[in-house]
Amino acid sequence: MSKTNSSGKQMSINVIASLVSFFVTMGINFFLTPYLVSSLGTESYGFIGLANNFVQYATIVTSALNSMSGRFISIAYHRNDKEKASRIFSSVLVADLVIAFVMLIVTAIITLYIDVILNVPEHLITDVKITFAITFLTFVISVVTAIFTTATYVKNRIDINSIRDIISNLLKVAVVVGLFVILPAKLYFLAIATLARGVFLLLTNITVKKRILPDVKIDVRKFEFGLVKVLIAAGIWMSLAQLSTVLLSGLDLLICNLTIGAAVMGIFSIAKTIPMSFASLISMLATTFAPHYTILYAKKNIKELINEINFTSKILSLILTVPIAGFIVFGFDFYTLWQPTKTPDEIMMIQILSILTCIQYLFTAHTQCLTMLNSVCNKMKVPVLVALAIGVISTGSVLVILNFFDLGTYGVYIIAGVSSLLMSLRAIIFIPIYSAYLLKQKKTTFYPTMLRGWLTFAVVFVLFMAIGSFVTINSWLSLIAVCIPVGILGYIISIPLLFNKKELSKFKSKLIKR
Repeated sequence: MSKTNSSGKQMSINVIASLVSFFVTMGINFFLTPYLVSSLGTESYGFIGLANNFVQYATIVTSALNSMSGRFISIAYHRNDKEKASRIFSSVLVADLVIAFVMLIVTAIITLYIDVILNVPEHLITDVKITFAITFLTFVISVVTAIFTTATYVKNRIDINSIRDIISNLLKVAVVVGLFVILPAKLYFLAIATLARGVFLLLTNITVKKRILPDVKIDVRKFEFGLVKVLIAAGIWMSLAQLSTVLLSGLDLLICNLTIGAAVMGIFSIAKTIPMSFASLISMLATTFAPHYTILYAKKNIKELINEINFTSKILSLILTVPIAGFIVFGFDFYTLWQPTKTPDEIMMIQILSILTCIQYLFTAHTQCLTMLNSVCNKMKVPVLVALAIGVISTGSVLVILNFFDLGTYGVYIIAGVSSLLMSLRAIIFIPIYSAYLLKQKKTTFYPTMLRGWLTFAVVFVLFMAIGSFVTINSWLSLIAVCIPVGILGYIISIPLLFNKKELSKFKSKLIKR
């Protein structure tokens, strides 16, 4: 088997494994979320999402070192400089241990004063503190885990990550269900289950590294501060990118908590559950393709790299178009069945917030693969500054609007909508042009693929709207009975709209072989 075929086969395995992992996670969230909301209450559920957002804030610091380590190790390894790869790996591990110790102290202080920082109902203060403490401990463990995950990136074995994620999520469910069955319901049960998952991931990632990347040695004596400085210099842009992400979406629950209240924050947290699953899938699939991009770039095969980006972007569009369109059209019926304890007005608020959050994914689904080029080419400065500027504008605009206009609970729509709109504009205007510039291609190089994706979504969405106007959904059975044939029809229509004859032949060949 040729290296190209082997690489293509591995990428197909990676994609399939990532999809399986996603659907397992989705299934868990599907059953777990309404159970948690009904057991804990809407206010309490909102603090689970907010605790995770605080972890997102903390990754601004850690991503400076860890975000680019996989890229540097991979390039050194595939250029047969395994000694350098070992030095990088060992240096990052030592630095991560130091960072983990510092973060443990900082997060302990934040936890102690969390009721001063946030708007926490009196009866939830103790549970919220315990939840944040456990969540932060899980984060500290993940800092140590980070460097070991580079092994699957270097070897282009993202499928191992997916299998690991499936098992770890099943473990998480087993722990949380066991706790709720045995003991009275507590807010921090999910945090405990997530901690168990984090410990499992640490142990399995260490084991996987030993198994698939044994020739990259761990030796603390190989620590080089100079290498750490190089990684931080490259990764500082990833930290700023993370900061821009926080400004665009990571502050939404916090702003809602401080300006509108814990109750609306809980509603918003529910509304973000499904859209964030879409975001996770988009990122997961794009990351799955990244190791292959890195290998092609390291070998300076730019023409094939462009072809792979266009083809994988269309695959991403194919996978996401139908579920996003279906969710927007049939979302109200879904939420009515999924959250039976909510009133029709609350369901409508959840649906509107979900759609506002989803708008950006109509565009980023077609450009996420392109954003991988920033790290592959180690050209982070410009895209990060653009994202950061958009983040500042988004957060600033929201705070100004909420401060000068008394919108009440309607302010949550501003919080959800402004960032989504700005992210959409970034995906449409900046990302494709800058990606073409990185590869020294025409500005319009990637637009034909994007336009096909947007046209496909428009056709599928109109079709779903037309069908939705003729059907009545009042049970899970009727929702499934409608969505399965409609979804199949959507995919049948999407394939010829997205792929040309040559790509369609390639796509069919890949499906048959895999």
